[in-house]
Amino acid sequence: MLLRRERYSILNYHIFREFLLSFIVSFIFFFFIFFVNQILLLVKKVMLKNVDIFTMLQLVMCAIPQFLQYVIPFATLSSSSMVLGDLGANNELLALRSLGIPMKKVYKVLVILSLILTVITFFISDYLMPQSQKVYKSLLNEIMQELPTFELNSNSTNTVGDIVLVNKDVDGNIIEDILLFNNKANPEQTISAASGKLELIDLDRYIYRLDLEDTSLILSEDDIASWSLADSKNTTLYLNFSDQIPALTQDSPSNLSNKELSLLIEGTKLDLIDSRERYHENRALTLSSLAALIDDVESYDDYKAIENNISSKITELEIYGDKEPIGFYHQYYTAEWHKKYVLSFACLCLTIVTFPLSFIKIRYGRLFGFGLSLLVAVAYWYILFFSQLKIFDVTFSSAYLMWICDIVMLIFGLLLLFLKRN
Repeated sequence: MLLRRERYSILNYHIFREFLLSFIVSFIFFFFIFFVNQILLLVKKVMLKNVDIFTMLQLVMCAIPQFLQYVIPFATLSSSSMVLGDLGANNELLALRSLGIPMKKVYKVLVILSLILTVITFFISDYLMPQSQKVYKSLLNEIMQELPTFELNSNSTNTVGDIVLVNKDVDGNIIEDILLFNNKANPEQTISAASGKLELIDLDRYIYRLDLEDTSLILSEDDIASWSLADSKNTTLYLNFSDQIPALTQDSPSNLSNKELSLLIEGTKLDLIDSRERYHENRALTLSSLAALIDDVESYDDYKAIENNISSKITELEIYGDKEPIGFYHQYYTAEWHKKYVLSFACLCLTIVTFPLSFIKIRYGRLFGFGLSLLVAVAYWYILFFSQLKIFDVTFSSAYLMWICDIVMLIFGLLLLFLKRN
């Protein structure tokens, strides 16, 4: 018994080591392939605001949990495929079976590791993501308070979106000799002013107010001969830079914890119940009115007299249709609530998909397992994306659609495993 336990300990350690090494490689690959573009866009937006390197790294670190909920399940799939493929290619699985060691001993290690990663993924999506979102938005608020949208230096030119600001002397937020261009406006706008004061007035939407003195405004069409000029002693402009802020600053449901989502779901559920009750009541009332009109028809003349009323009631029924109202936000919040669990349990479901590889002997098993994992990952991503698109087309709970991807992968893996063992 002691020898058997020692043998299993060696086996468990060997599988754990191979899995860990494969996971590190897979994690790096998926992280950079799927999400490096979004990180680079974030860095670009931050660098345009003249932020120091330390703050920029903080913002990037806060954005990483948004990606990990996808990276970890795919890395788990890939590492499990690589381990089983490599063990099969090196005849190690055949040797284990010849020693009387069942495959469930190998599967047990992979399942335990996938369950650990399941818990880690859920912790990231339900705790780290909401917390990092709060820190992220707090950092951006501090940055915006320091007026980083325009780099307010003397004798400088700044371009933000469609707006170009040229200025001379700067003292705090007081700017002298201002030229402001907006070439994307229709007509194009050119504003000159002797001085101006820039102030942040809305932290949530990042809206600034620019108070100008001794202002001249030139409006010009595409035809340079068509232009108009206006002068003003005092002018106030409102500059909206919300579209310059990365999308991660938005409080989307994916950045909320499941506890917060549950409260939103309960609120939208009551609205959905009320709307469906009104739907059935109004539809039943319309049907009753139509039936009463038809009962009053005793002759063709009677029908002609109420023909317009009957047509109106039929039109109302067509508008109501046979489909109950869909609660947009209820479906949306419910889908995001279940999505956290779906992506977490994907670690386990995608690992089970790789088990049939233990009965296949292929050259370059690690490479083959990695390539096969890419195909499975793409299929999983497509099913998840397709399910999310359809949540607003159905009247039943969006939870059923969100779990389709995990259920499909689980059934597919178990079915292949059953066929290969037999």
